[in-house]
Order: sequence, then structure tokens, then C-alpha cells
Amino acid sequence: MKEKGFWNHTKNTEAGLVDGVNNKVDLDQIQKVAFETMGHRQVNPQREPGYIYYHGQRVGKIALQLRELIFPFQDQDDGVILVGGWFHDVGKGIEPHWEYGALLVERILGEHCSVDQLEQIREIVGNHTLRKEKEYPHYVQLVQDGDILDHFGSQEIWLNFWHTAYHKQNLDYALEFYETRYQKQVVKVRELLNFEESVEFFNEKDRFVRSFVERLRKEGMGDLVGYKGKD
Repeated sequence: MKEKGFWNHTKNTEAGLVDGVNNKVDLDQIQKVAFETMGHRQVNPQREPGYIYYHGQRVGKIALQLRELIFPFQDQDDGVILVGGWFHDVGKGIEPHWEYGALLVERILGEHCSVDQLEQIREIVGNHTLRKEKEYPHYVQLVQDGDILDHFGSQEIWLNFWHTAYHKQNLDYALEFYETRYQKQVVKVRELLNFEESVEFFNEKDRFVRSFVERLRKEGMGDLVGYKGKD
């Protein structure tokens, strides 16, 4: 199993991560459950098997990093933020996946979390796509932003390449997306972010993608970056 060692849990102890007074989330066990549930699933042929597991792992970690940056003294919900990130797409394959996922986590995690923790996790999963529709608690907003951020930067390029390969297309097909649709997507998604700090990270990811695509375009035409021609 490849889930072990994916990353070191923030503030995790040997038994788990303390989430409020006398409430402890067994992260290692829950991570095993997450891998068993999603580690090999392929719900979209244009993404690799297990994508929703590894995407969820990254989203959970991103959400915790945002929490530490934006709410440095509010660590009481770290367990539900992390687990909510892990399982936010567990319902993928049946739409609306956020509603189906909220039902699934109740069954999957019932024996691993307290009643209050499980309700918060259900709240994260059930609202992660319903951005800006109402005022959400910070633990929901953090996972919403983590979900967006993981889809951009190097991961966005990876998904584009996978999509291009799935359709048996060439480099021009991948570049056409950046020329015609990428900018509109960036503008639309940026407005859905909840925190200024998230926007800053998003903008950095966007700059990286644009820089990479420009180099990809040049090298795709056989140009050597930095070559100035004969004197």
C-alpha cells in the first residue's frame, strides 16, 4: 500500500490528532480507510486511477497550511479539516457527488469519529463545491480553497496532459486550451476563493503555468530558450 508516508500529519501524535478536549481522530487508521476506499478507483477515464485519493490527500494538507497561515490560533478543528479534505470527493462518480459523498462519509467514518466531528466532516464534503452560496464556517472554506488550489499550478498542467493523451491528441491540442479557455477559467475560479491568502497562492500558480506554457510553446516549435541567433 502506498498511502503510508504520503506526508507527515501536522501536529500528529502516535495515537492521532487531538481535536478539541478529549476528542481524538485516529489519522493513521482513517488514512488507511481513505486509501482502501479511493486508492485504486478511477471515476474519470481522463484522470489516473486513485486520483481522488491523492487529490484528497493534497487538499487536506493545503487546507491545514492555509489554516496555520490565516487562523494560527484556531487548531481545534485540524482533524476534521484534514479528514474532510481527504474525503471531499469520495462521492465522485455519482452526481451530485457532494451530496452523495456526505452520505457516504457518515457510513465510512462513523466508527472513527465523534458525532460532532462527523457532522463537521459531512458539512465539508457536502458543501465543498457550493462556494459563495452562503456563509460557511472556516473549516469548510479552507477545504473549498484547498480544492481549488490543488487543481492549478503543476497539477493543472498534469491534468491537461492526461486529458490530451486520453483524446490521442498532440501538443497543439494542449496549447490550444491555454490560448482559448484557460484565462476565462482562471478569472472565474479566482473569484470563488474565500481568502486573500488563497488568492495570492493561486496567482503564483497561475504565473508558473503561464511561464511553463510559454516555454512549452517555444520548445514545441524547436526553439532553444536563450538562443539569440548568429551575431
